[in-house]
Amino acid sequence: MKDFPIVVAGLLRLYCIKIGILTVFLSTPALAQGGTLEVKLAQGILTELNQLRQNPRRYGAQLNAWASYYQGKRWQPPGQPSQRTREGVKGLREAQTWLNQVQPLGMLRSVKGMEQVALRLIPQDITATQFTTELNAQGQWEGQASFCRSQGFTDARSIVVSWLIDDGQKHRPNRANLLNPLFRVVGVACVPQPQMICVVTFAGGYHARTATPKPNPPPPSSR
Repeated sequence: MKDFPIVVAGLLRLYCIKIGILTVFLSTPALAQGGTLEVKLAQGILTELNQLRQNPRRYGAQLNAWASYYQGKRWQPPGQPSQRTREGVKGLREAQTWLNQVQPLGMLRSVKGMEQVALRLIPQDITATQFTTELNAQGQWEGQASFCRSQGFTDARSIVVSWLIDDGQKHRPNRANLLNPLFRVVGVACVPQPQMICVVTFAGGYHARTATPKPNPPPPSSR
């Protein structure tokens, strides 16, 4: 169990965590995402993730124009906050080269319980313990579980590309999450606080807890 904080300058912060637990049982109250912008952004992130997984090579080729968003070590996609990177455009090119070697993967399926976990994690400084606690409160998940977090960006592709590049991270933990073949279900949630914060939770599987039926009341006494 290991926490991988990604330290970057500027308004964008990214985090990744992975837990290797086979199965955990869970359950929690339903939470609602408010605001059209947040909902659309969450939906856009899921769309970007599945485009990336279905055709990594094509996704990488679409990022050629993104080299122009670098000015030295500073990176700023249109309409997004500026980020001071460690690698500059080399990080983007390395990600593109890596994507050329990745085989297509299955689509990620969004499930309500994982979305609730993501939403509950947004106001927290996420640790492995907190992540596990929230997972354990939602239902039953299987295999590995992990998450990625973004702060400051309001564009779905900018968020996913930031995770994909994983600037300055030796083992690229966020990238590993996006293209992990063991992940099949996700939950995505975004909330402005006041900067936009988005969290994506990943797992191998998810099953809602079946409510325990109440026992039938005893028949009335004939006495």
